[in-house]
Amino acid sequence: MSESGQVGQAPVPPPRDPEAAFATKTPPGLLPRPTLPEDDPPGADRLGLTPEEIEQFRESGFLVKRGMIAPQLFDPFIALWWQQPPAQAAELKPDDPSTWVAPGKHWPVENRWGLARNWMGRGDWPSPEQDRPGATPGERVGRLPYKLTKDISNDVWRWHGIGHDPAFVNATSAHPNVLYMAEALLGGPVKRPRRNRGIYSIFPRDPDGPESKLGPHMDQSMTELIVITYVKDVEPGGGGYTFYPTSPQRLYPTSEQAYNWVATDASKPAMDQIKADVQPLEFAGKAGDVLFCHGWMVHSAGIHESGCVRMAAVQDFNRVRRRSHMRWTAAGKNGGPRINCTMDGTFTIPDDTDDDPTDGNREVTNQWIMDSNEFVQERRAPFADIFHEWNLGQRPVEGNVVFEPPWWEKYRLPLLPTGPVPRGGGGMPAVPLSNIAQHEGDGVWRVTSRANDWMEG
Repeated sequence: MSESGQVGQAPVPPPRDPEAAFATKTPPGLLPRPTLPEDDPPGADRLGLTPEEIEQFRESGFLVKRGMIAPQLFDPFIALWWQQPPAQAAELKPDDPSTWVAPGKHWPVENRWGLARNWMGRGDWPSPEQDRPGATPGERVGRLPYKLTKDISNDVWRWHGIGHDPAFVNATSAHPNVLYMAEALLGGPVKRPRRNRGIYSIFPRDPDGPESKLGPHMDQSMTELIVITYVKDVEPGGGGYTFYPTSPQRLYPTSEQAYNWVATDASKPAMDQIKADVQPLEFAGKAGDVLFCHGWMVHSAGIHESGCVRMAAVQDFNRVRRRSHMRWTAAGKNGGPRINCTMDGTFTIPDDTDDDPTDGNREVTNQWIMDSNEFVQERRAPFADIFHEWNLGQRPVEGNVVFEPPWWEKYRLPLLPTGPVPRGGGGMPAVPLSNIAQHEGDGVWRVTSRANDWMEG
């Protein structure tokens, strides 16, 4: 096989849970140091790529651009943030930092804010104890518009619902400067983002609780470029997005495939070595500063020992490519296991449980927070050079951005707020398996791909 030659389709790898990150149990060995403006290569204050920035991205897989977006563009969304149910439930006050500390004690264990009455097309999103015709009670529901968690030591609110707000997307992922840099790095055609993961907020920890710690992982998604935009200033030690330079270059050759992450026996040792000897960097910066990373960068929420709320927009970018199937997952029923969809679009339900393999009234969900939810069709092995197809300043930026339909439009799936659902709400509910797939026999259900219909007229 030549470095750039076409190869035949590789065997279908085992299906994986779309919600699972790639990580190992080895603890991180080094504390992060901040990315300061004086450490940036020349060019960080303007559009485009300097030779020094290209060299840094090639060697380390990242670059920081300062002042890419005017901070005042975020003001309407910050004002809306304070009005959202998690902020209201915790009685967070913009002018009282004491209210920002460990707000999780005020949040419900199971929140159902911002949801339409559209679970399985007709009902409320279920609670864990609830009997469900499409799943065993206790089966997970998946992401909510407001994901509220306790991450190691800090309370975290991932406001996923704002990620499909058109005005928010225009101010972040689809901002002209961000799209310019995406094309300068990736090359075109760039898929114009239609949503991002929303605003991730990390709160000051309880001073009597455990110290903040890192949790390094890789998202094992099809994302080619991760982009982090600060909505508010983030000082060193303020929970800044923390990443491991050179980690993509170390992980990439261990994957079975170049475009879809498929871990091999070499992947976990590589991850352990990354955590042991790579100096992690904490992205510190002002509102409107933007970090660009290779999509397989190992990263973590930062160590947060400050008294501020860290707010960052987390975004995914890809080039336009032919794609195969979505990363679906089907709930288990009657004690049977959860079943994940393969790259070939098949679910295989075993016949050795009380679960009926012919039952199409089964809850099916996906990781709806992502703009990049579909596998890449080509399954070629990794290139010798991780950046073999990237632009990295080789060609001028021409505005080669394509308005590819988002996955929810391709499959006619509910996602966006409807009816009484407020701005900042919405989310992909479960749909019946029989709505998206046909039973072929022997417990095999096959999904019809709609990924490339838009290309073919």
